[in-house]
Amino acid sequence: MDLRKAQINDDFITKLNGEWEFYWEKLLLPNDFLSKRADRDLFGKVPAYWTSYKTGQVRMEPMGYATYRLTVLLPAGFRQPLGFNMPVFDSSYDLYVNGKYLGGNGKPGKTENDTRPWYEKNFFRFDTDSDTLTILINVSNFSHRRGGFWLPVEMGSLEYVRKHYSSSIARDWAVVSLLAGFSLFFLCFFIIYPRDRLILFFSLAVLGLALRPLFTSNFLILSFVKPEWEWIVRIEYLLFYSVITAWYWFTVNLYPSKYFRSLAWFITVLLPLISIFTLILPVKIFSYSVLLYYPALAVIIIYTLVGNVTGILRKNHTDYAYFAVFILLSYGVVHDVIVSLGNPAGFHDYILPSILVLFVFTQAVLLLYKWVKALSETEKLQSELQYMNRNLGIMVEERTQEINSRKEEIEKQNIKIALQNKQMSDTIQLKNKVFSVIAHDLRSPVVSILYMLNLLKEEEFKEKYDEFANLSIQYAQQVINLLENMLVWGKGQEDKIKYSPGRYDLADLILTNLSIFKEAADNKAISMNFTQIGNSKAYFDKDLLDIIIRNLLSNAIKYTPRGGRISILLKDRTISGEGTVLKVCDNGVGIPQVKQKYLFTATEIVSTPGTENEKGTGLGLKLCQELIKLNKGTLSVESKEEEGTCFTVTLPEQEQ
Repeated sequence: MDLRKAQINDDFITKLNGEWEFYWEKLLLPNDFLSKRADRDLFGKVPAYWTSYKTGQVRMEPMGYATYRLTVLLPAGFRQPLGFNMPVFDSSYDLYVNGKYLGGNGKPGKTENDTRPWYEKNFFRFDTDSDTLTILINVSNFSHRRGGFWLPVEMGSLEYVRKHYSSSIARDWAVVSLLAGFSLFFLCFFIIYPRDRLILFFSLAVLGLALRPLFTSNFLILSFVKPEWEWIVRIEYLLFYSVITAWYWFTVNLYPSKYFRSLAWFITVLLPLISIFTLILPVKIFSYSVLLYYPALAVIIIYTLVGNVTGILRKNHTDYAYFAVFILLSYGVVHDVIVSLGNPAGFHDYILPSILVLFVFTQAVLLLYKWVKALSETEKLQSELQYMNRNLGIMVEERTQEINSRKEEIEKQNIKIALQNKQMSDTIQLKNKVFSVIAHDLRSPVVSILYMLNLLKEEEFKEKYDEFANLSIQYAQQVINLLENMLVWGKGQEDKIKYSPGRYDLADLILTNLSIFKEAADNKAISMNFTQIGNSKAYFDKDLLDIIIRNLLSNAIKYTPRGGRISILLKDRTISGEGTVLKVCDNGVGIPQVKQKYLFTATEIVSTPGTENEKGTGLGLKLCQELIKLNKGTLSVESKEEEGTCFTVTLPEQEQ
């Protein structure tokens, strides 16, 4: 670094940023450069962690040791004393200037046993005896997830650097005092008015931020005690996690959201788990946990800013102030995260504590504004209450007259509705009786026709009337099924369906119906397969389930094209508590999605012709749904157009 043209006066200070000579896995002393020049590995950018150095020849691991070396050219004849403001290193270092040992932190070594980590900001004085400085820093890290130093080394006039060093400590103490005071202030507000949890979480977040400077930056805790290095890092990380958690709940109460509340609960549950890992694991392992919180930090910043913008669009005046300070606070958070990762940022030191003072002050003003506004609302309500008390008699009389008037109107409407209900009930009963009579009176002659047609299949008539007889039987069977459906449905409308459940063999019922529909299926070259898994006994009404199976098989044949297939699966799931499951599936035309929701309702009755124009009433599936409910079971459908349909019937294991 060339400072020969610099004006080095009483207020001179500079950061020794730039490219330093870097010697990986070497702890070199000044004498090592007198006899011969050591072979450097590369020029490393400072400040930065050495894991960020990219080279094809040497691979820098987080755990290791290295030597940094920088030559500084001073103005000719410069002999004034200089000051060095040294940051902390991960995780120990020794400093030499022109061959003289000035000090360091901990004990750097070549192995973990030889190394002792330590964090402490240092100020060193150096009396110049030459216009060329050779700065040598040995750094060793076997305890943290990263090695090197992420904050710049400051050099300048002795008193000015000392003043800068002292003012940094004083600033941190001022931040700690102000934030702790604000935290106590808000906590007292919460004690007075515990219903406002926004104040509680803000107080906890501010308290965590007030304590952080004790364990980072200038490490103010060392003014009282000197804990182990591991505990300094542990407490720093625990405070960071606690602040993030409290900030999440503060934001949930400021901008409520069901989804963000779930995320806040996740962060809260994660806190004790991460805390346990932080307390029991070594630093070089648990320090990676902070990488889990950086995405959470980005989410809360984005969510808060979105909430600010939404409030501004709704003309909420307090959100203008929140937006301004949150932008500033978000910048401070992002800036300090970048600095902590050893990357260059706008400022070379942490700025969040200073920004927090402004943020907390703004929050205090907004809180007082909120309380004043609430007080004004209270006074307004008290005025309205006094007015109501003075005029209560008049208001009650007016309200009574209004209620009586509405009561009379409601009574008239009730009489009208009752009359309409009676008329509707009479109409429904008449309709049901008509359905019952039609179904009953038509069933007997149709059965007789079916009997006569069966006679035509005798051997003496077979050659002449076989084809006609088969078709007649098929159509007559369809008519009988339709009439039986109408008869049962009519009884269902009057709640007269007889329900007599018991334990029966469902497989027998299925096989009986398969034999009934075999001829109809053969006429369309449809294959029907029945598969049974486990016990086939179930608890149901045999007659009602016979109607259900018949309707499901009839529909499957009706809507399956010629040459298709129908699969019936009977599966025992009583062990898992699901009862007995019956599936009737086909590879037919399928049911459009829009029509599936009307299949089992009585409000929409639509009949769709089959693949060969077979007719129906549209009552079959609705009837199945009603009969399944009587059997304490369920009926569901899965279907895709042009792929097929599956109806699933679930029956209970025993009476419910």
